[in-house]
Order: sequence, then C-alpha cells, then structure tokens
Amino acid sequence: MSATLGVLRVGVCRATPWLTKRAALHQHRQTLKFSSASLQAKVDSFRKDVELYLPSDGNKVVFATAWLATDNAFVALMHEFFPEVLKGLNLVAIDTMHLFPETLDCAKLVQEKYGKAALWKLPKDVSSLDEFEAKYGTAEDLDSADFDFVSKVEPFQRALEECQKEILITGRRMDQAAQRIELAVWEEGKRTLNPMVGFSWSDILDCVDKYGVPI
Repeated sequence: MSATLGVLRVGVCRATPWLTKRAALHQHRQTLKFSSASLQAKVDSFRKDVELYLPSDGNKVVFATAWLATDNAFVALMHEFFPEVLKGLNLVAIDTMHLFPETLDCAKLVQEKYGKAALWKLPKDVSSLDEFEAKYGTAEDLDSADFDFVSKVEPFQRALEECQKEILITGRRMDQAAQRIELAVWEEGKRTLNPMVGFSWSDILDCVDKYGVPI
C-alpha cells in the first residue's frame, strides 16, 4: 500500500467496516468498564507530541480525515486541548463519490460539533456519481489501482498543494495491521506526525465515550 493510500482510509462502499466498528462500540459500552487511567496516559502523550511537533497556529498543517472513529477522536482531542491549532490547520476530506451515507452524516456531525469545516476535494472534473461514471467508469469496472488514483490519490494531491502542506498528520495506529507494526510518532523525512500511534482500538472507544465523539 502506498503512503498516500495509507493516509486515505476513505470509507467508500467498496471498503468494509463501518457497521462492524459501530457494533463494536456498542458491545464495548456494554461489556467494558471505562479505563480512565489507561486513556489518560495516552492523552498525556498525545498532548506532548502535539506541543512538540506542531506550530501553535496550525499553519500549513494538514490532517487527512476519513471520518473514522480514530480520525474523529483526533479532532475531539484537538478541540479539547489545542483549539487554536485546530482552527489553523487544514482538515482535508475526500469525497470519492462512493462514500456511505453514514459517513457523510458523521462528517456533518463532526464539522458542526467542533466548528471546523473540512476542505473537501472531489475527483477531477466531476461533482456527482453519474458524472464520475460517465468520465471514469463504474467502481466495479475500474481496476482497483485506477479507482484509488482518480477517486482518492489525485484529489488528495491537489488538496496538499492548495494547503501548501509542510506537516501531514495521520490517524494511523500501530494496532491496525493484522500484526502489530512499529510506527514512529514523528517521521522526520516525511514531515509526518502520527499522534494516535499508541492508541489501541479500546482506547479509541474509551475516548469516544469520554468526549462524546461522533462516529
């Protein structure tokens, strides 16, 4: 998977897991006690990393969101602890023309709750699914690499240029792969910050509960 696609975890209809993760949240709320000490340690580390690596005004910083629970938890934590940084950074979202309706509903809730409008980018020269299919073909007919490029990669590249990106923030976590991976909080060569890297899925669910994060 390319670095760009690693950032663009967009909830398109080809992708899995919106309903599965929603169900997991409900199960979590029913079966687990709130682990405040564990979450607080992760939040403390998050705050230190943001203070160390991000400019106080958020200028030329880009956070790429796919409106997943981890992405929304990041926005919630920034709103709670670094509102001025959140205000100044660029919240970038890609509408592939194939997003779940629930994803769009969640995007609306997040933007309204935290007062942060996203910079939306669409596939080039289209503004609807009909136009997308007329220009590029259906998602089923397109090669997966071609679909990813026209619906995600190219629009994201345009967004980075428009924002004059100097620092990229991702919502990547070490526990997301089939086998736990090692991922640095700060990648100097890429000027990329991964502030959620140490959060587990359970931590994210705790964060959703504690801060009332839309998902």
